[in-house]
Amino acid sequence: MMKMNKWTMALAAAGVVSLSSVAQAQEAAAGADALAASTTLSGYVSTSYTFRDGSGSALGKTNEDPNQFKLDVVSLTLASAQGAGEYATGYTVQLWAGPDDQGTASTGTEEAIELVQANIDLRLPVGNGLDLKVGQFGTVVGYEVYDYTGNAFFQRGLGFAVEPTHHTGVLASYQVNDDLAISLGAVNDTTSAVTNNSADDGSSAFLTTLSYTVGDGAGMLSGTTLYYGGVHGAGSGIDTHYAQIGLPVPVEGLSVDVAADWVDGASDADDEIYQIYAAYTLSVKATLNARYEWGVSDTNSWTGLESVAVGVTYDL
Repeated sequence: MMKMNKWTMALAAAGVVSLSSVAQAQEAAAGADALAASTTLSGYVSTSYTFRDGSGSALGKTNEDPNQFKLDVVSLTLASAQGAGEYATGYTVQLWAGPDDQGTASTGTEEAIELVQANIDLRLPVGNGLDLKVGQFGTVVGYEVYDYTGNAFFQRGLGFAVEPTHHTGVLASYQVNDDLAISLGAVNDTTSAVTNNSADDGSSAFLTTLSYTVGDGAGMLSGTTLYYGGVHGAGSGIDTHYAQIGLPVPVEGLSVDVAADWVDGASDADDEIYQIYAAYTLSVKATLNARYEWGVSDTNSWTGLESVAVGVTYDL
């Protein structure tokens, strides 16, 4: 039942306001409160100092902007969780501002405000529920991501330099059972992250993923996680294949992941990057991380690549 205070009742009796207008105003306020309650605003500021002993060219983000203080980026994310049930919806909008160029702006100018992601989530009542992500979103390949808060290391690895980063299109995901999930997508066929960019009119690249967890009863392999992600037909027919294995380790607090990137480029310009990631929990807040990489990149004329990184993350 609609609740009104004595002052509102007196105005209604005097004909100053109508009960219907009061009801509509209260319903609008209730709707605004519900919208505010379902929307979250989050973000972070990344700033750094990178020291490099010696000379050498930067590989991707590795050793970029050495020996100086730097404001990396200011990130703001506005999101509404999808929730449960049929036809559940949600959305995510993430903006970057600052010197680090995300590569999504049409100008590519530093200190521009760029869309990192802007997409709508929609669940369709198909089987266990078919989840659609429509708009701009992060790629389905790679161990590391653009967000500074999403990686174990501040400086991204060699594999990140040969992978696509963003797509504009639609991605459909389906949870077959507790252990197996698959997804298929159709996106603009560009190799650039620029929003709405396409290599040619009417052409699309395709995304595929498969995620599987080995269940109980498989002995030492129980708990092993397997992931495959693919971007097919981007640009001039470039295919990117990514595989990741999470190995069960009989040491409490230790996790080990093995990853690999294979890029079939144009004119036999192929890339192969292999990675091993390890993390050991030192305490509730501290984690010791290690990364070892090796491979070749014909696209960037890199041969005999090898990289070792060791670091500690601490949650304040």
